[in-house]
This record gives sequence, structure tokens and C-alpha cells, in this order.
Amino acid sequence: MGVERDQHANAARHELAHLLRTWWKDDPKKVTQESLARQITERGVQISQEMLSRYLKQSRPALARPDVIRAMHQVLGRPPQDLTVALGLHARANTRATLPVEPSPQGPPSQQDAPAAAQDTPSTDRAPLATDTAAFDRGEAPVQEPVDAPAVTRRRWPWAAAAIAAAAVAVIVVLTAAMTDRDDDTSAKGPSPSPTASPFFAGPPSPTPSTVKCWRKTCYGVDPKYATCREDATTYYTGDGHGILVELRFSPSCQAAWAKMTGTTQGDVVRITNNAGDTRHYTQQWGHDAHSPMVEALNPDTAKACASTSRGRVCATTPADSTPAPTPSPAPSSS
Repeated sequence: MGVERDQHANAARHELAHLLRTWWKDDPKKVTQESLARQITERGVQISQEMLSRYLKQSRPALARPDVIRAMHQVLGRPPQDLTVALGLHARANTRATLPVEPSPQGPPSQQDAPAAAQDTPSTDRAPLATDTAAFDRGEAPVQEPVDAPAVTRRRWPWAAAAIAAAAVAVIVVLTAAMTDRDDDTSAKGPSPSPTASPFFAGPPSPTPSTVKCWRKTCYGVDPKYATCREDATTYYTGDGHGILVELRFSPSCQAAWAKMTGTTQGDVVRITNNAGDTRHYTQQWGHDAHSPMVEALNPDTAKACASTSRGRVCATTPADSTPAPTPSPAPSSS
């Protein structure tokens, strides 16, 4: 039974990681994990980008904390039912959680042998256990505390607790079964179902990545790959060394800049910093090029792009050839 319980808990942990990763990938702003961890921390829940990455891993993920799940749900603006599903999976994955055991229909031997009059008489020699059923909603182990109650309550309450536990388990099983068929490898299973057809989505589908718009400060931490800023972006400064090319990319319409590096390998870091001290970076995971998220920049001269590698550090300081003079765009209309 212990091995079977561990297998179910491990499956629930993977399903929870898949659900949280889906929240992150479906976010229309396409925030990076670093930006998401920062926004969660701003809500009073301490979390690092490294730990958040472990919660979202596809293989051997760590079990996410309930407070991180709730904060992530708020930051990404997910529907209420998504939080219910996530906390249910957490409760199932937490092997420390125990459920009340249903008593025998005949009751304990002490009650079988006791006279009926003694069973109906209030007693204070032993108090029953009250189960904190709200713990199931929070995805935590139920807590039992002694309370003063008559002996007749001591007979009936275990049945009520068992019924509540059975109902909670049934809901978790149904929701888990619905989540099991979802997988990242859509090429193997064909096109994924429409978001509006799933019970875990509400409202119309998210906008396509290319429609994400921002301006100045609202571009902070946004991936330019999924923003309209890339449409008019130009390389204004370059730098090369150690076989690495670094570019400072600037978008006049967004008044935002980012850094790009080429000829690099896994573990190399590309960083963009503006004159106000705002900085964003990205650590390369694969391939031979990478780019950072964006920061606000009134013009390309107010930002600096650099790459840090095991071979050395390279910054973009040389003006690129044939780059047009940037024209600051006006603030977006309030209408």
C-alpha cells in the first residue's frame, strides 16, 4: 500500500507541475520565470527563479508550496477553478496528508458493550476529535483538535468526517482524470482541444504572442520575441570578442531596448541595463544565440548591452552601420 500511495503522489506532483507550467506558458504577456518570481515575491511570498523553475520542471519536479500556487494564480490572472484544481493536486501529492478512517458499522467494542443509557449521557472524560475540513480546500493535511461535546456527538462525528473526506477524494479523482490527458507533446497527440471546451479555461483564447503591446515601463521584463516592439527594432550598437557578437536592439515605438548575443553556448549570460539602473538578463539554455527581456530606454544611448561568458565579457559599444536616428514616439492615447 505504501508503494502504491507513493506512485499516486508522484503522479499528482507531475500533474501539478504540468498545470502550473501551462498557466505560465498561456499568459498573454509571456513573462519570463525571473519576472514571474519577482512579481510573486512582491506579493509577500518569497520565491527564487531557481526554485520556481524546479516547480515547473517536466521531469522530477519539486512539489510547489500552496502559498506559491495562490500567488502565481493571482499574478497570472487565472480563473478561480484553476486554483481549486491546483490545490487539489497538491493535497493528493502531499504524502504526509492523511484522511480519517471510517469506523466499523458496529462501532468500537467499548460502545457495543456499554449500556444504551450510558451512551446517551454526556461525558467529559474523553473529548471527541473535530476535523478541520477547510484544510482540504487549502490543499493541506486535515488538522484534528479536541473539543468538548456529549458522547452522542462522539459516535456520529467520525461518520460525518468520513463522508466529507470521501467527497473530497471523489472530486480530486474526477479533476485529476480530466487533467491526465493533457501533455506538452502536441505533435504526438495531434492538435490540443479548444481552450473554451475545457473546464479549466474561461473566456476567449489568449491573444497570439505577436499582439502583445507595451510602452516604456510596461515593457520591463517582457520578451521582445512576443511583443510588437520587434517590428521596428534595429541594432544600434554592436560589440565582438572571443568569437562572440553582442547587439543592443532598440524599438522607437516602444521606447524599449534589449540585448542579443550570438556565437555563445549554454550557461552564457546576456544582460541589458538602462541609465536608471533597471536591468534584465537571460542565461542561455541551448543553441548558439540568445536575447534578454526588455527594459525602458528613451533612446539607444540610455541602455547598455553586454554578454558574460567563460571566455570573457563583451559589450556593445560600437555604433552599428546604417542605423537610423531613433524618433521618440508619443505616449499612447488614453482612448
